[in-house]
Amino acid sequence: MRIIIAGDGDTGTHLARMLSVEDQDIVLMGTDRDRLASLDAESNFITYEGVAVSANNLKRCNVDGADLFVAVTPDENVNILACEIAKGCGARRCVARVDNPELVSDDVQRILKRCGVDLTIYPERLAAEEIARSIEHNWLSDWIEIRHGELIVAGVRMHSSGLLCGLKLSEIPNDPRLFHVAAIKRGSEVVIPRGDDRLYEGDIVYFSLQPENIDHLPMLCGQVPADVRRIMITGAGRVTENFLEIAGGLYTVTVIDPDKERCRVIASRFPKVTVVNARANDVAVLKEEGIDDCDMLLALTGSSETNIVSCMVAREHGVGKTLARVEELQYIPEAKSLSIDKIINKKLINSGEVLSVILDSRMVATQCMSIDNAEVTAIVATEGSRIVSRPISELSLPREITIAGVIRGSEGLLVGGSTLVMPGDHVVIFCVSGALGKVERLFR
Repeated sequence: MRIIIAGDGDTGTHLARMLSVEDQDIVLMGTDRDRLASLDAESNFITYEGVAVSANNLKRCNVDGADLFVAVTPDENVNILACEIAKGCGARRCVARVDNPELVSDDVQRILKRCGVDLTIYPERLAAEEIARSIEHNWLSDWIEIRHGELIVAGVRMHSSGLLCGLKLSEIPNDPRLFHVAAIKRGSEVVIPRGDDRLYEGDIVYFSLQPENIDHLPMLCGQVPADVRRIMITGAGRVTENFLEIAGGLYTVTVIDPDKERCRVIASRFPKVTVVNARANDVAVLKEEGIDDCDMLLALTGSSETNIVSCMVAREHGVGKTLARVEELQYIPEAKSLSIDKIINKKLINSGEVLSVILDSRMVATQCMSIDNAEVTAIVATEGSRIVSRPISELSLPREITIAGVIRGSEGLLVGGSTLVMPGDHVVIFCVSGALGKVERLFR
């Protein structure tokens, strides 16, 4: 596919790098000449200096031949207008990043679609929704509901007390079959496992399973679910604001932020929330506001370093569960090695949304989520495609791909070597980054 990305900031650059790994034809458009020159020299994509709301600039990027135009500049108005112009110039599908929750309502979405914006991405809301799920399933690193929840992909950190710790996959009892181990995250490496792979302490193991079997995983992995009632949040930005709106008073919450204006906004919108104007790393304030009695810390400031340190301080004060917003991808393995329970990264959230659009333009893809160096996607199998031609054991799947399960009708099913995928099945695929082209070939 030919994809044009408008916006040379961190989000646009990450998207360009990630999609170029997937062997897409990428043009990154921006206004920072030095940054673009550096990226052009070191990356496998083309850069172009120009403003996204210029029809002439877009035409010079051959927007009329673009399968996808993605606008992720810091200004949502620029993103929306750029999509309108790009669609008018011939781009097939256009995606805009927005910062206003009103722009993702159904009514406004219909209006924007008529103007040429096929999809809007509101990362702060998506991050807040993921945080809310993480609190509900606080013993998990990742929780993905496939389709309508008929099948779950759950990422769980393995502790030494877990019954599965130290076992090879071939040694795991399989009667009755409760789950399928789809992948293992070990440090910065994603392993698509086979029977002779062993589960070690510190691994994040990705299981696919039916929702009624989720309660078996804590004991198997040595995890203890926490009853979260009191939460402390460092950072009063839009992610925090969206989370408090979703939470709706379910928890006793204290928010700490050094920005007086943001504190006023949170205090006025959520009168039951305790708001403290102070630095996130002020240990004396944290103690005074009751960090020792908190069940969970959400570190959501704009600084990854501050968030990681805040989680470490929270652990020292006995906080049972921690979550950190970490935007620098290179920090994520280190953050996980420090036993931070959950990492939130808006770039990965954006990537999953864009990958869903790409896959859906070629096949019927119902979902796609990015997890560090891997993707989980659900794709509908069609009559005549390779994946329905023979049992899974005879498909000769590449090492980078595994089939985590299928949803047939309204039933989630685990798969084995003799499983035959049927036309109409929603097939759950787990693959390492760079393997989406191989996934597509299975569904042709």
